Amino acid sequence: MIAPAHPERYPMICPQCSHTNPAESVLCEECATPLPLDDQTIQPGSASGWSAPVGDVVVRPAAAKEFSPGTLLGHRYEILQLLGQGGMGAVYKARDVELERLVALKLIRPDLASHPEMLRRFKQELILAREVTHPNVIRIFDLGQASGLRYITMEYVEGRDLRALLQEKGKLTPEEAVLIFQQIAAALEAAHQAGVVHRDLKPQNIMVDKGGHVYVMDFGVARSLETPGMTETGALMGTPEYMSPEQAKGLKVDARSDLFSMGIIFYEMLSGVLPFKADTTMATMFKRTRERAVPLTQTVSGVPVFLSDIVSKCLEIDVEKRYQSSRAIVEDVEKWKSGAVRSAMNPVARWLKYAPGRQKRLAAGVAACLVMAGAYSFRESLPLRVSAKPAVAVQPISLAILPFHNRSTDLSIDWLGPSLAEMLSTGVGQSNGLRTVSPDRLRQILKDLRVPANADFDPETLRRLAEFSSADILVWGQYARFGEQIRIDVVLEDLKHNRRVPLKSEARNEKQLLQSVAQLAQAIQQNLALPTDVLKELRSKTFRPSSESVEALHNYNEGMELERQGNHPEAAKRFEASVQADPGFALAYSRLGQTYSNLRNDDKAEQFSRKAVDLSDKLPPQERYLIQANYAQVSNDNRKAIESYENLEKVTPDDMDVHFHLGGLYESTGAYDKARVELAKVLAIDPNHVDALLAAGRVEIRSKNPKGSLDYLNRGLSLAVQLDNADGKATILNVIGAAYEQLNKPEEALRNYGESLAIKRGLRQKPGIALTLGNIARVQSSLGKHEEAYKSYQGAVTLQREIGDKKGLGVTLINLGQLYTERSRYEEALKAFKESLQIQRDVGNENVQAFCLNNIGNVYLAKGLASDALTYYERALELRKKANVPSQIGETLHNLGEASLKAGDYGQSLDYHLKALELFRRSGDKNGAAIQSYSMGTIFEYQGRYGAALKSKEEALKTFRELQDRGFWMAEILSGYGNSLGQLGRYEEAQKNLTEAMTLARELQNRTLVAQILNFQGNAFYYQGDIKSAADLFSQALAASSGEVEKDVVLLSKFNSAKCLVEEKRGQAAIAPLKALVREADAVGLKNVSAGAELALAEALLNARQYAAARRELETALKTSEKLGLQTLLARGHYLLGRTIELSGSGRAESTSHYATAKRILETIRQESGSDSILKRQDLSAIAVRSGGQL
Repeated sequence: MIAPAHPERYPMICPQCSHTNPAESVLCEECATPLPLDDQTIQPGSASGWSAPVGDVVVRPAAAKEFSPGTLLGHRYEILQLLGQGGMGAVYKARDVELERLVALKLIRPDLASHPEMLRRFKQELILAREVTHPNVIRIFDLGQASGLRYITMEYVEGRDLRALLQEKGKLTPEEAVLIFQQIAAALEAAHQAGVVHRDLKPQNIMVDKGGHVYVMDFGVARSLETPGMTETGALMGTPEYMSPEQAKGLKVDARSDLFSMGIIFYEMLSGVLPFKADTTMATMFKRTRERAVPLTQTVSGVPVFLSDIVSKCLEIDVEKRYQSSRAIVEDVEKWKSGAVRSAMNPVARWLKYAPGRQKRLAAGVAACLVMAGAYSFRESLPLRVSAKPAVAVQPISLAILPFHNRSTDLSIDWLGPSLAEMLSTGVGQSNGLRTVSPDRLRQILKDLRVPANADFDPETLRRLAEFSSADILVWGQYARFGEQIRIDVVLEDLKHNRRVPLKSEARNEKQLLQSVAQLAQAIQQNLALPTDVLKELRSKTFRPSSESVEALHNYNEGMELERQGNHPEAAKRFEASVQADPGFALAYSRLGQTYSNLRNDDKAEQFSRKAVDLSDKLPPQERYLIQANYAQVSNDNRKAIESYENLEKVTPDDMDVHFHLGGLYESTGAYDKARVELAKVLAIDPNHVDALLAAGRVEIRSKNPKGSLDYLNRGLSLAVQLDNADGKATILNVIGAAYEQLNKPEEALRNYGESLAIKRGLRQKPGIALTLGNIARVQSSLGKHEEAYKSYQGAVTLQREIGDKKGLGVTLINLGQLYTERSRYEEALKAFKESLQIQRDVGNENVQAFCLNNIGNVYLAKGLASDALTYYERALELRKKANVPSQIGETLHNLGEASLKAGDYGQSLDYHLKALELFRRSGDKNGAAIQSYSMGTIFEYQGRYGAALKSKEEALKTFRELQDRGFWMAEILSGYGNSLGQLGRYEEAQKNLTEAMTLARELQNRTLVAQILNFQGNAFYYQGDIKSAADLFSQALAASSGEVEKDVVLLSKFNSAKCLVEEKRGQAAIAPLKALVREADAVGLKNVSAGAELALAEALLNARQYAAARRELETALKTSEKLGLQTLLARGHYLLGRTIELSGSGRAESTSHYATAKRILETIRQESGSDSILKRQDLSAIAVRSGGQL
């Protein structure tokens, strides 16, 4: 604890009448109000406080008696050093001679100690405060009396108080501030749970030791100093600068008052200043009761938005709007520290990508991956602008042209409001020196701010529009019709230079309107205060729309607005009217084609999009490339669309919307690195572009980097919160749930999904309700709450059928089918997947068709029908190749590899995995590439290529460690790597990795993984010849395999237990189970387990001297092993067959031949592995011994 010193005592300011009292006063001389008794008078003369001093401590003589070092107080406390003088009295460092510990001893001033009622309350509060036990709270030990003096003893800690730290540094970095803030919050949480409210929290009451550990002191002291009647008379207790509004008003306070004080401290740590400033103490104190603190992001650079929001919520005037507990603050700070802050993006759905069975086990983590539903759409139009790079680089200016206000009573020209803004935007143009805010972007902000159409903007709305659009200059105005004449009045407001320029233009009639707009655009250019070269470039590159018909443009703009609203039928009518007014208006044909595409009328979509391309030959490059991109999209040709947008980017390199749309195309095709580049360009131009922030976050999540997404998403969230958009909040909460789901925090996911669901129900948003119910069901399923999951899914399905949401229903059926698959309810799974497949065919969504085909293949593979599975995977591959999304092609290749493995074609399986590996590497997907490397390692292992297997798995593990992945795949790869080490005889290393894998598997609560790892651990003992330990672990694996554990692990556990019976010469008991196991493993395509079980069965028969039966089993097993290339089983099979022939007396030459073959195969295995330790394995040592110990 710290109690620093100060060269002079501050006077005591009365909080009631503001009278200045002597420093020692207890009551105000003027009004008799009790004065706040705090330690603000104790200031450090050095960097230390209640600690070993670094320099001199300056202390004003106390009113009470002072003790010199060596004095023994109360026959117990030896005074060692005076640390300082505070409002309550002197503070000493002392030694408790009875308990042999250092304490801080605070004397209570005699004038305070003589007040009986105050002393009673003091003792009562300190008894309560002493119950607060927490590492961040300084403990109060005793309230004692000696030599007529009252004192408190408490924990002594070396360090300095936060006030001294802030005086030295001014302000702290966000990381430093958060470290301290978290510990303060933890201390308050412990105190509040014990029923103790601090009431006087301030930097002087917070100590930081040399290791950065924080301690909060003086809990309960403030309230104890209240005298009877203080609350009733409105007297104030606490330190004015850190009081809550309710304290300042003299109202009753609770724990939330401490949270306000903590917010002030956090504000001060991050900014170096206090949030409330005024000329007098009284004014400062009461300012907080009327005015909200200015957000940190508006006063200090470099403070993360999320931390600023936390501080602002702490400082809410209304206690109900404030944080309600310290725990809630701690949770939010943890989100910022871990990167798991609340985030905003489009709703997501999860679809199974990789196959089940052994393959599902290998891919279970990816089976839980989140795929963006509607992650990117071309429904927004791209305003056509022209630009080129100027000769001289300049600091870009951002210009926003707002919709104009119709001042006349003629409602027939309302359409001109947004159209004028669009025409001026394209007419002014943009370049490297001037960026114009997209009209679409402005429309979204206007919608979020609830600004109605044809609004006349007030100053506050203009300010907010500039803030949220990141604009330096606003252009806004009005127009009116007088007879045939149309007058346009414009205001150009330069916010940077506080400059306002009025402009105007008149058109004699509508036919001259375009000419008037062109003149206005030129006038705006001239008044932008741009360098001459930039202005010259803008004028030379100004774009004029491809139609000169006002009627055509009128209908076109109305069609665009209807299209944005999702009213496709009415939008199509407007676009048709537009092309009727101007049959050569190529862009209107292009939009008409896209509208028919949205209406699922593919024939008309193709017809009108093709017409637009035919009319575009003589158009400016930017319009031509846009039309080509739209046609490519209608034709589902992503490659062509990207090519067109890349060309468009070349001619308009400074157009933010081009970058945004191109980034979306890259995202939709899995080119995430390229998408990042384009979205970074957008955010450099407009940091408040919510859609770009969401897209950037989406890209990180799709790249399997959810932590990397959170900064973008949190920035988007902050903007959405400022706009108070309930619909947006619901969407954000839904996605927060998705983020937690990916971060393997299911309880947090459910909490956020639940909050989202509550808002959506309040809004009666049925499609959203259904979507979130599906998300909740998915998490419930992952937690083993299957019945609850079924109920949630059925609720979603019922709603989606009711409202006719075919797309949403298709997604929910996929997830429901996955739940059925996981529960081995394969027929119900097939029914759900096939219904979804038909829906995707009806709506023309080939991408989701591929998912359905993939999942149907998964079910057939789980049923052991590898040939059927291959058929569906191949059809899925055809569609994915057509869509040309490398990651999805790679995933299907993976599944084909797994199906080929179960079909017994190891060579084909390896080829598929190798192709997938190359695809993932080319697309920069390290996660996907590592999974393929691991899968290939498993095949190498089956083939007895242990050296290759270890290298492949080692490479996969290295990647996952670099990615800091702690999900299913990390546990799977760790366990597989440990198993490979065990097979090579590197048992110590094997157990280390398997132990790490087991810890992670238990964290993930994955029973299949736990059972698998127990099998691998048992194998390590088995190979060492410790059959007893191995049998015990295999028995545990078998027990862990009960319930919903994948079939292949159950069969593996049975096989391992049976082979121990054979080794223990109890083979007779294993014969029947092994025969059944051979049939079961064959039925589900586990050829390697089946062949291994045949060998074990043969050995059991051999030990039972049933030589003929043993030989039959061995010959069958050898054929299977030969066909599959299972070299280890081949070696064992030849050895056992040789031994069977030898023991049966059938022929020495034949047995010798088999021994020689076994020796040759084992030598090949040894050489490939690069280790002689493999010869000592329990299952292979007999072959080596037979060869004289040398191969």
